[in-house]
Amino acid sequence: MDKKGLTGFQLKMIGLILMVFDHLYSFLDNMPIQFKWIGRIVAPIFIFMTVEGYYHTSNKKKYMLRLFIGSFVMNLGNLIVPKYFPSANNIALTANIFSTLFMITIYLCIVDFIIRAIKEKNILKITLGIALFILPVALGILIIMNIETLLSVQILGHLVLFIPNPLFIEGGPLFLLIGIVMYLLRKNRKKQLLIYAIISLAIMFTGQLSIQGILYDNFQWMMVFAAPLLYLYNGQKGRGMKYLFYIFYPVHIYILYIISTL
Repeated sequence: MDKKGLTGFQLKMIGLILMVFDHLYSFLDNMPIQFKWIGRIVAPIFIFMTVEGYYHTSNKKKYMLRLFIGSFVMNLGNLIVPKYFPSANNIALTANIFSTLFMITIYLCIVDFIIRAIKEKNILKITLGIALFILPVALGILIIMNIETLLSVQILGHLVLFIPNPLFIEGGPLFLLIGIVMYLLRKNRKKQLLIYAIISLAIMFTGQLSIQGILYDNFQWMMVFAAPLLYLYNGQKGRGMKYLFYIFYPVHIYILYIISTL
């Protein structure tokens, strides 16, 4: 390595390995809960790397298009695979981190737009940026308010699956918030990870503050343990293989799902 620490490639490989453990617990019986614990640090790693990728890419539109295509294909697979391999255990195929990462890049574009508008002191653009920021959430609330009607005409599935929305993506508004915070504070790694840690630990207080509560019921706070790995990021891209994640993520999920149906 040119610098000490972890390259982007190495961080992604750590994420991919721990992702397998997380999904082993999700799809197969009798897996230890510890697999789920270590899986909590996976999404933050890929959110962090998406923020870095968005910032450094020379073609943001192309970068976002890749994430959207990944989201679309994954959602399509989530519909098709269960038709040929129905689950007797009612295991649902809902995983799609691509939708989350794509929605994060959408909001980063909006954040950039608002920042430029503030620098230009353009009130009209600032108002437009705020409206764009709120609009997807408002649409999500509208869907929830009309969910019975939408379900009856089978529109909801198409809206949610093929048009990502902050309220329905994997991780929801929480992961979206983390992505925005990481982006705004990316030039100050210590402050960035401090705020990230505070957000992570705050989740602990949304459930029962007991051993049962924080270890077995509400353990999403464990994503705080991604912070040391993110701190070790040395700013280097590392090896290529940019399509590895796009391929490995859906393939290993569908393999584990099919095994679970058998």
